Amino acid sequence: MTVRFAATIFVSATLLFACQPMVARMIVPLLGGAPAVWIVCSLCFQALVLAGYLYAHLVGSRVSVRTQVALQIALVGAALLVLPVTVDERLVVELTAKSYSLGVLVVLLKSVGLPFFVLSTSAPLVQRWFAEAGEKDPYFLYAASNAGSMLALLGYPFLVEPVLGLSAQTRALQIGYVAYAVLVGVCAFTLVNLRRTLAPADVADGPPATLPSAGASRTADDVDPTPPSERWRQRLVWVALAFAPSSLLLGATQYITTDIASVPLLWVLPLAVYLASFIVAFAKKELVSQNVVSRALAFAAAVVTMSIAAELPGPAWLLVLLHVFLLFAAAVACHRALANRRPHVSRLTEFYLLLSVGGVLGGIFNGLVAPVIFSDLYEYPIALGLACLGRAAIGDAKPSSRAHVAKDVAFGVGLAVVALVLVKLGDALHVDVNTAFLSVFGLATAFAFTWSAKHPVRYAVGVGGILLAAIAFGPGVRDIIHKERDFFGVLKVRRFEDDRYRILVFGTTIHGAQKTDPATRRSPVINFFPTGPAGDLLGPLPWAPGVDASPSALPARRIGVIGLGIGGLTGYARPGDEWTYFELNPTIVRIAKDHYTFLKDMPPTSKLAIETGDARLRLRDGAASRFDILVMDAFSSDAIPVHLMTREAIAINLRALAPGGLLIAHISNRHVRLAPVVAALAKDAGLHAIARWDGTVSAEEKAAFKVASHWVAMSTSPEVLDAIKGKNTQWKPLEPPPGEKVWTDDFSDLLGAMKL
Repeated sequence: MTVRFAATIFVSATLLFACQPMVARMIVPLLGGAPAVWIVCSLCFQALVLAGYLYAHLVGSRVSVRTQVALQIALVGAALLVLPVTVDERLVVELTAKSYSLGVLVVLLKSVGLPFFVLSTSAPLVQRWFAEAGEKDPYFLYAASNAGSMLALLGYPFLVEPVLGLSAQTRALQIGYVAYAVLVGVCAFTLVNLRRTLAPADVADGPPATLPSAGASRTADDVDPTPPSERWRQRLVWVALAFAPSSLLLGATQYITTDIASVPLLWVLPLAVYLASFIVAFAKKELVSQNVVSRALAFAAAVVTMSIAAELPGPAWLLVLLHVFLLFAAAVACHRALANRRPHVSRLTEFYLLLSVGGVLGGIFNGLVAPVIFSDLYEYPIALGLACLGRAAIGDAKPSSRAHVAKDVAFGVGLAVVALVLVKLGDALHVDVNTAFLSVFGLATAFAFTWSAKHPVRYAVGVGGILLAAIAFGPGVRDIIHKERDFFGVLKVRRFEDDRYRILVFGTTIHGAQKTDPATRRSPVINFFPTGPAGDLLGPLPWAPGVDASPSALPARRIGVIGLGIGGLTGYARPGDEWTYFELNPTIVRIAKDHYTFLKDMPPTSKLAIETGDARLRLRDGAASRFDILVMDAFSSDAIPVHLMTREAIAINLRALAPGGLLIAHISNRHVRLAPVVAALAKDAGLHAIARWDGTVSAEEKAAFKVASHWVAMSTSPEVLDAIKGKNTQWKPLEPPPGEKVWTDDFSDLLGAMKL
């Protein structure tokens, strides 16, 4: 009997968490690949799980077993009617044009709401059925649920996505759901048969108040011993202990994906670790001692605090490991505290319901509230501080009096204030701000770890305060001219090198830079430097000394650019040119106009248009052959919107190009090798391709703010590419490596392209 119930819960959880990244994979490309899209998707899935747990609690506690069985079978059958899962692209575009967050939520509910809801009811309701069948403590089945979840989450990026396209994934999900429906029927049949063998008093048609053992009447052991006066306090503790790791999960995911890639691996890895913490915490046998968990969390929090304070740019794998390990330690601590406080089995569905409430509140805080009330990612240190408080709840610390708690809070706040004062003092004395900051916060976190770790409240407030201070007053903060947060993330305009440059920063990635000297501010820098590939493709600079800018010398062009940034490429604009930028984020457009002058400095006879919205959709619906040159320069931080790097996207781009036109891809990236991907796409589309890796930057160029860059030029005309190679012999033919698969809307393998 145990195998049947465990298998049902395992399969339902596997389908539930295979569905989550699959549907997000369908939606994210339509919205530019921003990490916030995944955050909103997670919030929607949490809300559906909450609805499922609420249903299980109400049905499991208020109606008879036979009615529970009938309702569940009806729900399972209804969900079968709406499969397979599909996403309406037009609906996504229409709804998100009004509100990104609400639009994504509505699309998810319409496309996958009912099947996801039904699957989410299984874990608590089937455990309840298992208890009705005679098991006094069914909580160990929670491990089967989380094992299925982990299998699905880790299997998706490593096994499913590299092998199966989205259409095949939806068919596999449909087949799996049929198997789940059969298992639900088996469990229902088993339960009804077993109930017939119970004592007559235990099979009354009304809702059971408690859950008796099989074949025995109710006793005092079947009653929850918690006094009614303590239950509300108990419920609040459950919600709080579930809120902290849920918020930390989303905060860590956003922090990671902002600077690496908004891809299934980096969505599901933190979520898989989060679910693994339930397995460790709710195991019948203690797998890791509470003391080890507490010390691991204290250590991880100190290290992550230092990495954020120092704004470490990489290596990517190390940053991912740091944040994922912190999440695991924090989640185990909080979930162990929950496991230690799990109630009598008669309140099982209530317990899971309130755990889900805490999870949803964490999602609402990160996904909806924080972007509105915070100008930066302050929700992450807040969640970290709350999670560190979980150390005080897992039994390794003695309960503190109110006076001691107040003293600990005051100490933690004082630690953060002292660190801030020292940083500001170093700044006033003209000590290098980064050196001063790293020194002070290094000492502060080391001090907090070694001296305060035995005092969980003191440690939590200290680390949380230091981390908040690091974000609010860390390196470079004094140079911020403008900071703005929207659905896509936090954008900062900064002074750089004593205000010689103004840079636009998203995460740890520079999205654009401009010189402040009026005499040279039109000259492109960083990846667009005139001596780099961009200069070969779009140059020369028409206004530079010695360049004849007459129309006969420099013919006008029609140029489209996917991704505005600050408009730096318009430094190459010639008289009579027509430039069209495609930008997803309206905030970027406003910043480019208000804080930079590239767009204003275009030649008076040139034309400029900016189209907001997804570039692929705009190009698809726009006129054919409208550009002579089309530049793909779209980045979500240092991540690539995958939907712009597929066979279908290249076909749309080629439609927008005039015959023999030039398609350019800027593929500089710290975390993803895009040259093989672009090479395969070019060959598949019948394009000739050349590439230039400009990795050698002279000292003089570096002083003028040039950085290494990687560009690819493609065309149906070999003569167009020969002219580029004639300017610079560093351009080389680009061929895909053997076996490189072409990315399509149905298939992509970003994990295989990552620089781990």
